[in-house]
Amino acid sequence: MAPDGYKRPVWTVNNQYPAPIIQANYGDRLLINVSNKLGEPSTIHWHGIFQTGTNFYDGVPGITQCPIPNNGHLLYNFTVKQYGTFWYHSHFEGQIVDGIKGPLIIHNTKDPYLKEYDFEYVITLSDWYHIPSGEIHPILLSPSYKGGDPIPNSGEISGIGQFNCSSTRNSCNPNNGVATYTVKKGKKYRFRIICTSAAAHFIFSIDEHPLTIIEVDGHLIEPVTLKTIPIHTAQRYSVILNANNSIKNYHIRAKFTVCTPIDNNQTINYNSSVNYNVVGILKYEGTKAKTPTSKPYPLKTSDECKDVNPNILKPYKIKPPQCVTNKISLMVSFGKLATTGTIAFINNSSFVTNNYYPSNRKIINGINPHKFSQYENAYAYDRYFTNSNDCNDAAVDIYITVNTSRSHPFHLHGHSFFVVYNGKNQSGLEPPHPSSFNLIDPAYRDTVTVLGNSTTVIRYYIDNPGVWLMHCHMHWHLVKGMALQFIELPSIIMNMTVPQDVFEYCAS
Repeated sequence: MAPDGYKRPVWTVNNQYPAPIIQANYGDRLLINVSNKLGEPSTIHWHGIFQTGTNFYDGVPGITQCPIPNNGHLLYNFTVKQYGTFWYHSHFEGQIVDGIKGPLIIHNTKDPYLKEYDFEYVITLSDWYHIPSGEIHPILLSPSYKGGDPIPNSGEISGIGQFNCSSTRNSCNPNNGVATYTVKKGKKYRFRIICTSAAAHFIFSIDEHPLTIIEVDGHLIEPVTLKTIPIHTAQRYSVILNANNSIKNYHIRAKFTVCTPIDNNQTINYNSSVNYNVVGILKYEGTKAKTPTSKPYPLKTSDECKDVNPNILKPYKIKPPQCVTNKISLMVSFGKLATTGTIAFINNSSFVTNNYYPSNRKIINGINPHKFSQYENAYAYDRYFTNSNDCNDAAVDIYITVNTSRSHPFHLHGHSFFVVYNGKNQSGLEPPHPSSFNLIDPAYRDTVTVLGNSTTVIRYYIDNPGVWLMHCHMHWHLVKGMALQFIELPSIIMNMTVPQDVFEYCAS
């Protein structure tokens, strides 16, 4: 396949890239049979789905299941009590980089914003690499590697990119086309924007059309209108566009950034001829023009590698816990060991797990989470009411401090969270004081960008028993060990009944 004009092997789902859109309604039971024909193991994660009561279908090897082998299959069977914009992707090795990813849309007839638009579209944003991830990994992790994160060859809107074919002698189509979305003047459209990139951050806009955000990471918000929207990997926004402009074509723009420095000419693909300005077309019905002549909104370099200000993403009819019963502090850094290249650390430990003896199975087998190895980065918490006079419900604060100049988009499985603090530290790496937290209307989402040399504090209720991965969603950092696991309510996990087929492929 040639998503950007350049032909290379691509992993597909049902012979499609991007993978097909899965659509369901609130309350539906999803039965999704994953049959693996990749020639290597795989799993599928349902990004943003809480998996309440079905932690074992979260799709993370070594955490909730063992990998599905080649020619094996697993029936993922779960009920969705959420609605909004989600996605699904492989959580094995670099398969997400090579194509195993697609939208998951959950509708609800009671969505209060249904009357605000007439039609809807789904847009995915992604970076794209001509070198398969299986060739990148060994170079990236080699002790002799001194470069930065790999540089993409192109960016894509809904799986379509425009590579500069003059820079290669290989098979390449210079007229690859662009993603086009047709609208009718006078109508309103909901665009569900999903960033499925391996690592790149995007700034999204549609020329001469302000965008009103109504949903963030599967949760409704009070409407807020912006001209440009920063979006990092794994994040989602639903926006409403009013097609009330002149009948012609307008550029859809997705400018992307690699949020890690290109250290030197050893960086993988450092001499890429990538065009960081990806375009699509918003086409009004009845227009005769082909090439848009629309005017772009000015972009701010200060928006690169950041989120939309969390304090303007006010949740719709939901409030954060006012106090917490648990607190966990995490320090994120990079470093080297004697036998490795640069790897990632959380609290001085780089994440490693046994794919064929997952954490949930260990706990069910009676292993105390506190006896997990140091490198499994396991943090267990229960409903400990140390200040029970103040708290009616158990909740936890997670302090994430990044001790490097780079920003990192952290995703938590099994939960969404309130971003009660997100900013530069006032005094070195000292944690922020709770008096500075937003406990009135903080953003509620499942992926947040933590700025370099900064701390972000997220807060959520302890109400979903399971083993939940938390990790940087930049793939090159996850593969370097920037991950940990939260073991939530282990006393309940140990009594969970897991379907036999989930552990069918595990070591005996």
